[in-house]
Amino acid sequence: MGKDNWTPNRAYLRSDLRASSSLKRSHRLIVRSPMLRRNFWSAPDGFARYNECADQLAKEAITKGDPFLLPKPLSYLKSEIKSAALSIWQDNWDNGETGRSTHDILPRASKKPVGWNSKEIMFVTGRGPFPSYLHRFNLRTHDNCSCGEKGDPMHYATKCRFTLSWHFQTPIVSLKLQWLKNILTDNLSRTRLRLLMRFICDENNLIVEDNNCALIHPD
Repeated sequence: MGKDNWTPNRAYLRSDLRASSSLKRSHRLIVRSPMLRRNFWSAPDGFARYNECADQLAKEAITKGDPFLLPKPLSYLKSEIKSAALSIWQDNWDNGETGRSTHDILPRASKKPVGWNSKEIMFVTGRGPFPSYLHRFNLRTHDNCSCGEKGDPMHYATKCRFTLSWHFQTPIVSLKLQWLKNILTDNLSRTRLRLLMRFICDENNLIVEDNNCALIHPD
């Protein structure tokens, strides 16, 4: 067997034994060994003897060598950081004191947009031109609608006489969450919800008894 036949194997071994000082020492033992002289490769069983020698030295490097850590690729590091950040985000979302109604619908923290527009977000979060929300920040003297009942999103979606054209069927208390989820996953229901919210924003003077508040209409 000529030199041309074993050179690629020797080059492969050289590149493969760069991970630690122990393997490097094994590599030097192989390269400097008298067995690697030309007459060694000329022998009929030279290649087999070389493999045996390499295997033995590799085993010694594993059992007797110094421990080492292979560096992780950058993609792995990015993945670990994203995973840790998402875990922290999820923990804060689960144990927070605000946004509980939204948490009921979206319990899992995710970077993926839910696809809701501004009016749908106002309805789900309750953060919009609702007397119940404005009263929390002392922007209204009370939280009642003009019709006399508490002016929260559920009221306008199911009971208020001013929004009768866009009413949904009133759910029982135990199914309220599922009721809202069904609305947000049905295109026709979402369209009705947007029209309802547009009316509330445009005709706020009609559904609010006093006007001692400044409202910002969504786009």
